[in-house]
Amino acid sequence: MFVRNCWYVAAWGSEVGREPFARTILGEPVVLYRTESGRAVALEDRCCHRNLPLSMGRIEGDAVRCGYHGLKFDPTGACIEVPGQSAIPPGARVRSYPLIERWKLLWIWMGDASRLDESLLPGWHYIDDPRFAVAHGNDAKPLPMKSHWELNNDNLLDLSHVVYVHPTTLGAHALDFPITTERFERKVRMSRWIPNSHPIPLWAKYLNHSGNVDRWQDTDCEFPSHCTVDVGFAPVGRLRPGDDRDHPDALRLRALITATPETETSSFMFYAQCRNFAVADEEMTRKFVRDVRVIFMEDVTIMEGQQRNLSRRPDAPRIDINSDAPHLAMRQLVRRFAAEEGRVTGRSAA
Repeated sequence: MFVRNCWYVAAWGSEVGREPFARTILGEPVVLYRTESGRAVALEDRCCHRNLPLSMGRIEGDAVRCGYHGLKFDPTGACIEVPGQSAIPPGARVRSYPLIERWKLLWIWMGDASRLDESLLPGWHYIDDPRFAVAHGNDAKPLPMKSHWELNNDNLLDLSHVVYVHPTTLGAHALDFPITTERFERKVRMSRWIPNSHPIPLWAKYLNHSGNVDRWQDTDCEFPSHCTVDVGFAPVGRLRPGDDRDHPDALRLRALITATPETETSSFMFYAQCRNFAVADEEMTRKFVRDVRVIFMEDVTIMEGQQRNLSRRPDAPRIDINSDAPHLAMRQLVRRFAAEEGRVTGRSAA
């Protein structure tokens, strides 16, 4: 199931330059490149003459030329040249997809361009906030996942898994503390407050911290798949569950994570880490990049294992437990928007 009238990350901006760059998004082949001025362009990766991927061609000025018979397409997708003839055949064009470059990411709108809404981008301004040290995950390249994109939402809205999947990094025990689920128009929030407890192993390792702390695990998942995971801690008694996490005594890490569907059973994870401590410590940033990549690869292994069984037995019976409430709410939200989109377009939401 794909929902199209929303923003997805197509690429890190640094991935796209003056050579054609191919990526499949929502089952559709897309070619990305930059014009001479540096503006990023996204076109259907298919020549409308004989179907060769335009990514197998070359960039000329602001246009891309097909590598088969030389038809040339401008950034709007219109064919502007056919070698050997002066007339352009009617209908000689390919689809152009709207792009916005924001926070060093290229955001693509795969649906109805007339419904495009820039305000629906997630609030990931932390990437450009000088108060945070920012690391672009996986060296500013997506992690490919052989799993359905919604499994990433499930994973990030149920952080009880860290005890078992990430025991040496994130796995300080927290399962005795309840979660709170909040539902909004376009997002779901999961919150867990963990008072007077051991810090997670990663905090203890990086900060040489001993003794108990008050800590939290919060995830905001904005439709369709843009998750802000906010984790951190403060000295015991300095904060209460509802207090602003920007308290000067609070050490916090925001992981910004999204999954872009490639096909029904594969996707791309894009992520960045933003922390408010040791902001100028480049060695700590390198450690975060290294350790968080290991953590996310552990998640990918889990999600790909789930997908293998889901593909083998899609109708196998399953149960739900208490910690499932946030991701079940997010799945309901996605299905509501999919159904609304299907009613508008006449396309099945299934």
